[in-house]
Amino acid sequence: MAFERNINQTKSLLINMGLNEYQASTLAYLIFLGETKATTLSKTSKVPSARIYDVLEQLAKMGLVTIRPGRPIRYNPRPLEDIAGSLISFRMNELKQMLRVLEDYAKDFVETGKKVYLKGKKGAPMVHLLRIVSVGEISLEETKKIYDAAEKEILILSKAMEYFPEVADKLKEAVKRSVSVKIILMNPNMLEPDYREKQTKILKRIKEELDDNIEIRFTDEIPIRGCIIDPESGGKALFLVEDPGVAFFLREAAITSHQSVVKGLALMYSLLWEHRAKKL
Repeated sequence: MAFERNINQTKSLLINMGLNEYQASTLAYLIFLGETKATTLSKTSKVPSARIYDVLEQLAKMGLVTIRPGRPIRYNPRPLEDIAGSLISFRMNELKQMLRVLEDYAKDFVETGKKVYLKGKKGAPMVHLLRIVSVGEISLEETKKIYDAAEKEILILSKAMEYFPEVADKLKEAVKRSVSVKIILMNPNMLEPDYREKQTKILKRIKEELDDNIEIRFTDEIPIRGCIIDPESGGKALFLVEDPGVAFFLREAAITSHQSVVKGLALMYSLLWEHRAKKL
């Protein structure tokens, strides 16, 4: 029958949203029946009578079911929008807890790993040339880490630096540490209207939040985008190239702490800064 098919679809969706078999079956039939007794729910949902009360209590604690005291006790489904919202909130809290546990494990792993890292290898450890990460949230987090590690200077190369709001605090902290910050942006006359508008807004924010603590110049061509820190003392760099034919979320960025590569990128930046970039 049609309603059975719809109940099963509802149950499947609830399972996909994180409920177990008994929870999803109980809630799906409660949504169908409305206010009802546990014994009725047990019969219709095929959840054993020995388990139905525990399952209903679990659903109530998750904010999916309301309980009306009486003899017998009756149960009601929350409105569908409330159920969906509660499931999202519940799973988000679970994920946050899992993330905190993972972060604790990660800290312990790094500290413990240092005691054995390359201890069995003779000679100096090899510095890998590049590490590839996806462009987006991951590359943004890596950029923040690089800013945090800067001791002397940060060199930034970007078209409009539209990600500034996400890294503004890190740049402020760097400036407070007396880190020199230089930014090369695309000449606004070379930008498409939407990018030009973004750049104008970002420049306004930079001036408001960082005042004259950084230097900005403009160039007609941006060969790569990214950042470089402390090239004269080891340093690190993150960069990506323009790839108009590839969707943004499929692009990749490269991270390097190889001294020769970092110095090479810094030399390119210096030549661009001195000979091609201008103040506007």
